[in-house]
Amino acid sequence: MDKQDQLSIEWAGTYKRYHSAMFRTIPIGKANKEHFKMYDACLDALTGCEKKLIPGNKVGEIFDVHAEIFDDHGYKDSRMNACGYSLGSTFSPNWMDVPPMIFTGNPLIIKTGMVFFMHMILMDSEAQLAMNLGETYLVTKDGNERLGKQKLDLVVL
Repeated sequence: MDKQDQLSIEWAGTYKRYHSAMFRTIPIGKANKEHFKMYDACLDALTGCEKKLIPGNKVGEIFDVHAEIFDDHGYKDSRMNACGYSLGSTFSPNWMDVPPMIFTGNPLIIKTGMVFFMHMILMDSEAQLAMNLGETYLVTKDGNERLGKQKLDLVVL
């Protein structure tokens, strides 16, 4: 890695084949000023998606919130066409329990007990910058619970 760089890392803790994933981008050395703007957009998108991840909503509605927030921040061309997926009891090294993916139009109704990894991913190929923020959530009868206990702050090393 260079003295000024970025590292995107996605990992999961595992217990009896159940996973809880996290995703972060860590600027190394000195963050580009755009990293901070991208991080703010990712945090806004994750917060918006959390509010939509409740029993009775459709999975596709989560993506629509994600897209609207990123587009409002000016990142329409930097976002992905999915913003997460379900997690279940799987064999390492894979923790994805797909389907369902979180993409527009997905009609699956969210139910209590479902687990989703929501990842907010921005990639600016021209500037060679990325920002990622992802967390795992358990759907509860009243909404959801974030399973990761780490702060959501942007860390610069």
